[in-house]
Formats: sequence, structure tokens, C-alpha cells
Amino acid sequence: MARDSYCTTDEYEVRYGEVDDVSMLQECLDDCSAAIDMELARHGRAADPSDEDMADRLMRVCRSMANRVMPSGGADVPVGATQATVTAGPYSQSFTLPTSYGTPKMLAPELALLGIGGARIGCGQMA
Repeated sequence: MARDSYCTTDEYEVRYGEVDDVSMLQECLDDCSAAIDMELARHGRAADPSDEDMADRLMRVCRSMANRVMPSGGADVPVGATQATVTAGPYSQSFTLPTSYGTPKMLAPELALLGIGGARIGCGQMA
């Protein structure tokens, strides 16, 4: 059963600007929403989009994750490049490409925004 993503393409474009391939953006948003659900379930929690504050946090995290996996670049930059360097003379141009697209990963601040990050428990034996 398909469900809505936590972020709409319009919400994404308001923050990061228009994209050329809206269908690819929607796929990224869907993948990010599924990754968020998986991470919440791993921590024994569930998303509650009816809670306005939680819905806003879910949207922000989904949007941020999608921005990291969406291809970027202009006419002279390869799709997916994360960095481009151009030097006028003596004619140098280089690009940095990320690892291949896979399951979107959540960063520590995103986990914390959803209330599932940070807490660590450990023990050690004192000698």
C-alpha cells in the first residue's frame, strides 16, 4: 500500500529550489520517508503525522535527507557531483562524485530532531 511521503515536492523546492526531474525527487522523498519509518521502528517508535510538531519534524528530516541524495549540477556539471572546481588557466576542471545512491542515511542531528538519537549506555570494569 502506497502512502504519502513526509515531505512534498513543493516543500522541498521552497527550501532548495526547483528541480528538473520532479519524478526523481518524488522517488527520493519516498525512499527517505521509508528510511525514516525504518529508523523509528528500530527504536521502537512510530511516526505520528497527526501531531503537527512531529509532522513538521518529519518533513524537515525527509527534506534534508532527500537533498543529500538528489543529483545536483548545471549544464557543465555531471549528475550527482558534490563538488566542482574550474580553473581558467591553464585549463583545469575537476568533479567530486559521492558514493553511489543507496538507502538514504540519517545524520545525528536528524535523529535527534526526531527524538531517537544520542543516548548511549556503556559500562567498563575499573582495574
